[in-house]
Amino acid sequence: MKEKEKGRIKRIVIRGVLISAVAAVCCICIVMSILFFYRPKLPETQSVQFAKGLGRGWNLGNTLEAWRIPEPEDTETCWGNPKTTDELIKLVKELGFTSVRIPVTWFQHMDEDYNIEPEWLDRVNEIVDYVLAEDMYAVINVQHDDQDWLVTSYENEERASEILSKIWAQLSERFADYDEKLIFDIMNEPRIVGSKNEWTGTPEERDVINRLNRTALDVIRNSGGNNKNRYVMITTCCASVLEDNCNALIVPDDEHIIVAIHYYYSTAHRSEYPDCEKRFNLSDYIEINKNFKRLYETFIEKGVGVCMAEFGWTDRENLNNLTHKAKWYVQCLSKYGMSCMVWDNGGDFRLIDRNNLTAEFPEYVSAVTKE
Repeated sequence: MKEKEKGRIKRIVIRGVLISAVAAVCCICIVMSILFFYRPKLPETQSVQFAKGLGRGWNLGNTLEAWRIPEPEDTETCWGNPKTTDELIKLVKELGFTSVRIPVTWFQHMDEDYNIEPEWLDRVNEIVDYVLAEDMYAVINVQHDDQDWLVTSYENEERASEILSKIWAQLSERFADYDEKLIFDIMNEPRIVGSKNEWTGTPEERDVINRLNRTALDVIRNSGGNNKNRYVMITTCCASVLEDNCNALIVPDDEHIIVAIHYYYSTAHRSEYPDCEKRFNLSDYIEINKNFKRLYETFIEKGVGVCMAEFGWTDRENLNNLTHKAKWYVQCLSKYGMSCMVWDNGGDFRLIDRNNLTAEFPEYVSAVTKE
């Protein structure tokens, strides 16, 4: 081969490599722009704006939703946390949180006709008042009743619908005069506990959950007082971000509906994520962004607000890594117009030392609360 021809081929190869390199850099820039700088337009609907306004919240986990068989004398403390005080809620406010989700389990606090024990309802009311006194949003729900009557199957649907309706009728009556700072969250992670599809769901479960959401919402709306326009959270099967569950959720034609989702990404809380200590890489950023974008396109873009009602990590040995994850995760939620409520169970997911009333992991708290 002549030297001239060799030189021409070499130039073609070099040009091809350079073009490929430039294309790769452009692709990376586009991906990075979407991940870190792109902000979609948010609809001006009441639901989207109110949901966004819930801000950065905190879960009073493993407290009022605690339960045990046989029933302990005090369910509130049976999972190891102290009694909740107004001092704790004041601290939550001081740390920068703007909302508190109060998970509640009811099945051990009802009689055979599903009437809630007055003492238990008073205690729930007391903690709600602690939160509202600090000018934060309060969210109450039906949490671990899936361990008893809340089974989302056709066979159990009639019973579940009756009990769910009775609970929300009583809560609606109790809180009828409370303003929009109190939000009702109909169900926590509705599913069939222990089934092989527990964390993915089935068409049957999705169908049942849609009807349960509708039934409870009708009870709330028809109960009088401020409940006619109270913001109400509904959720997907197992509160999942999975595409099938999001697409199957029927959102009622109601301006005051918010979709609540739980998404524990890369944490030991879910057995499929054993490597919770690893640092996020590009594939993690892409996966999280993909799921948040799905929530935006499925709900927010159509005018329905979304709240990430539970998320968090158990890793406490690598605080720099933990805070990096939390900061990016929360900022990505904010980019798509979603509020969030970090999970704190007083144990492996804790942010706050409830016994000493201090921020045990202030860097983690700041990563969640700071814009």
